[in-house]
Amino acid sequence: MLDKIKNQYIPIAKSLLIIGLAALSVFLTARLWLVHIPNHNFVPYVRARFASTVPDEASDLVRPFRIVQGSGDGYFSVLYRGIHNSDQWHYGEQIIADVLQNGNFIGRVETDMALIVDAPVIIYQYAFNMRAAVFAEAFGPRMTAVLMGSGISHFNAVAIHISEEGDSTLNVFFIGDTHTWEFSLLNSVFEFCIPSARGDVHHLVFEDGGFVSRLTRHFPHNPVSFTNPYRDRTGQLNLSHIGGQISHFFANPATINQGVSAGGVYTFSNLSTVVRYLPWDVIEYTSFRTISRLSPTSLVTDFSAAFAFVNSDPNIRNDFFLAGYEDIGHERVFWFGYTIGNFPIRLTEYWYTGPECTNPLIHPIEVTVDNGRVIRYRKIVYNFTPDPGHVSMASVGHGELSFPLEGRSRLRTHIALQAVE
Repeated sequence: MLDKIKNQYIPIAKSLLIIGLAALSVFLTARLWLVHIPNHNFVPYVRARFASTVPDEASDLVRPFRIVQGSGDGYFSVLYRGIHNSDQWHYGEQIIADVLQNGNFIGRVETDMALIVDAPVIIYQYAFNMRAAVFAEAFGPRMTAVLMGSGISHFNAVAIHISEEGDSTLNVFFIGDTHTWEFSLLNSVFEFCIPSARGDVHHLVFEDGGFVSRLTRHFPHNPVSFTNPYRDRTGQLNLSHIGGQISHFFANPATINQGVSAGGVYTFSNLSTVVRYLPWDVIEYTSFRTISRLSPTSLVTDFSAAFAFVNSDPNIRNDFFLAGYEDIGHERVFWFGYTIGNFPIRLTEYWYTGPECTNPLIHPIEVTVDNGRVIRYRKIVYNFTPDPGHVSMASVGHGELSFPLEGRSRLRTHIALQAVE
């Protein structure tokens, strides 16, 4: 009887044990892969770094780096932060998409911004010369005919004259350095009202062909504080803390080898990835994964990969915008800038990564993409925040205010500090 029970139940017990061990193995493996990933949000990293297809971020490519709007009274307000969720951009996207489908080309003239801003207007400005073909492609694969048929190659701004009540026609301008292309459009979109910026402490005026800030001297502002998420709570750099902050760059953090050189370079690597913390506070990611070139990519898809990569970095806290790009052989390099409050930050000099650096950063973030895959990523490690608890007075020259950063380099902003109301 005892032998019968053993023969009947022992195989069942063994099967249950095997199932239990398999489940435990899966659980421990998942913990091993996810324990160092902030918020356990692993999927976006896989999509951005290792997916066979890139995310669709075309709408971010055509989003301007700033929006200037005026009511026709000579004063203008400017928006840098939160553009993707703003009413101004939602309005502009609809108008531009409508122009690309139904716009009527009026003609090309020499660029005269004074005529464009001498009316209620909203202007979407880019930090670089936007290719017309790429711009149209980002709105849709069949949107290129209107711009291409009008002879537009590049432009750096799109302006919309806001129609007055009862006016059924909008005028839209694609503005280049030397020439402007004008289109008309039946206004089928909701009305957009632009209040005067005369009382805005940040307001701009149009002067000598450009927008100039009219801030008074001894401008009250909130000082900018900056943080380095790669330093531990005591303010020190060490392998353990930096390793926890960069583990999301690796498919499996358990495979990371780490070390620090005599020159102060903290290195983390496996067979396909190297991440370095360089002496002058720059993170550098390099990928050695095999790249397939069977299906060539476009600027839009390469930008999508770059944008998704930056957007998935948990240690970037500031808003960022596309500051420019360049084709270098079969690679594309994208540069991104930061905003603080409602103003952009810019480097007044190149940012060297260390004493032996021969290839400094020209913008806070640089991403190199090869056929839809990010192969190199460099960024200044700092995050910036206006300090609302303190007020400082500063002499402002030409609408810019500069401040020191740890005595080594300087950053300058277009008043990249919140004004005190």
